[in-house]
Amino acid sequence: MTKLTQASLRARLRADTRLAHEQLDEEVSRFDLTTPIGFLCFLTMQSAALQTLSALQVSAKAGAMIRDVLERAALDLRQLGSSTQQSPAAIEPVHPLAIDYAIAGSRLGSQLLKKRWQAATDPQVRRASAYFSAPSYIEMWASFCNTTEAMSSSGTLANQIVQDADRIFHLYLECARAPQLTNRAIHA
Repeated sequence: MTKLTQASLRARLRADTRLAHEQLDEEVSRFDLTTPIGFLCFLTMQSAALQTLSALQVSAKAGAMIRDVLERAALDLRQLGSSTQQSPAAIEPVHPLAIDYAIAGSRLGSQLLKKRWQAATDPQVRRASAYFSAPSYIEMWASFCNTTEAMSSSGTLANQIVQDADRIFHLYLECARAPQLTNRAIHA
């Protein structure tokens, strides 16, 4: 799917992972972040995906960010009364730049989701504020952009990073669907 007009790996990542990213955004938009159950499902997805990624080889910056956000999600899950430890999903090793793309980019998306969460009037949801109080980690996104703007959009390495980033989006999608299915079964 690489277009000849794509001058950088960053541009190719945006183009070639667009469909998987849109599918994930659509699935995540189903979580009502203003209710305990909806926010619990969202945090369960984050916890499972972040646990999975934390077990892989990641850059130092991504590792620190993953640990921080994972801990914050765990705090909020406990605040919402979840005592179950989330099971990591399965994924083969991926290139660290693919993880940087997904993780740093997710913090940008979290800023939009935070606005939805802030509309909550439920006191339990409002007390579960650790996840959305995390830093933006914008410097990680800027560093990723600088690195991948200077990289070729073609070749074996570029192909691997794009394929791996797409796999990470699918991992998140799988994790997003899991708590919804469980929640539907419980409340059926």
